[in-house]
Amino acid sequence: MAQEAAEAKINALSAELKLLRKGLGIQAKTLPGLVGEQLREVCGVHEDDTPGTVRGKVVETLRRLIETLPESHRRTARIVLGFGTGANERYTQRLELLGTGTDRNVRTMQRRADDVIYLIAEAAYGAPSPYGGTAISDDGPWHTSALSVRLTLTGVAAEIFETRRVASHVAGLADVEHAISLARPASTTGQPDLSGLGIDVIAGGEVHSVRMITPTRVAFSLRPPQPLDAGDEHEFFFRIRVAELPAPFYCCTPQFPCESFDLNVRFDRRRPPQRVWRIDGELSKDAQDPLTARKPLFLDNAGEVHTGFRELRPARSYGVGWQPAGTTSPSSGQVHTH
Repeated sequence: MAQEAAEAKINALSAELKLLRKGLGIQAKTLPGLVGEQLREVCGVHEDDTPGTVRGKVVETLRRLIETLPESHRRTARIVLGFGTGANERYTQRLELLGTGTDRNVRTMQRRADDVIYLIAEAAYGAPSPYGGTAISDDGPWHTSALSVRLTLTGVAAEIFETRRVASHVAGLADVEHAISLARPASTTGQPDLSGLGIDVIAGGEVHSVRMITPTRVAFSLRPPQPLDAGDEHEFFFRIRVAELPAPFYCCTPQFPCESFDLNVRFDRRRPPQRVWRIDGELSKDAQDPLTARKPLFLDNAGEVHTGFRELRPARSYGVGWQPAGTTSPSSGQVHTH
């Protein structure tokens, strides 16, 4: 079953790459709108990324994947996808570049193009990454080796205790960028309004440069006591307090891979939820859907639920959702940590 699932993913990504190679390939102005679900996952594309960011992530990821191929296939892969070809050379024109000598049979060139697309998709889901896991994704200066979150709900307010251990990929890592997405805008005036969001480090460093990067996304930097070298790990422990939890969801949607995520939610004993469910590796927009069938979770005698996840992929959501007491259906917002 696992092998069949992996093959299905490779075939789905191959189909998306075949759509992407049409026309001008990666040089097409419409590239950001052509990126399918599987490619978004592999490239670490987020819903709030700008078109320029989407293009950059896709181009860089495909460039890295091509470099993992045998040397004999790299030139073909670059031509097929439009790397280094003329600005106005369409797919059929680029196919002609694959012909050598008298071997210019269209079917042969098309088969060669299809084969290399499959190899790229296979590399995306099969090549080892430099920080664990099995798939190449949006590489970055660090990844999360372990994340533990305790969420305590009191009425509409929430307090989040997060312990995050990060592993550096580079020498001299001085800051770890972090972000929290809220379902509702944190500002109604267009100006940052963070008075209702308390962020402070309890151990492991300091928080600085708290800022709004979108109306619903708050970013800040975590600074360790001293810069980290490549391979170093460091643990931060910080607290986030919100006067009103915007919605009955808590998810981790990592920007870079995360090896493990353990989540404990303690509900208000005075108003326990009607039901609780697990959100496991869904796209952010799908995590908001309260009607999707998911694995149920059950409160223990202390009014808590605990669940864990392993090998979290970028741009996928992992966490817990619930239906508050006294409601006929859950609301549609959520909180994300990245």
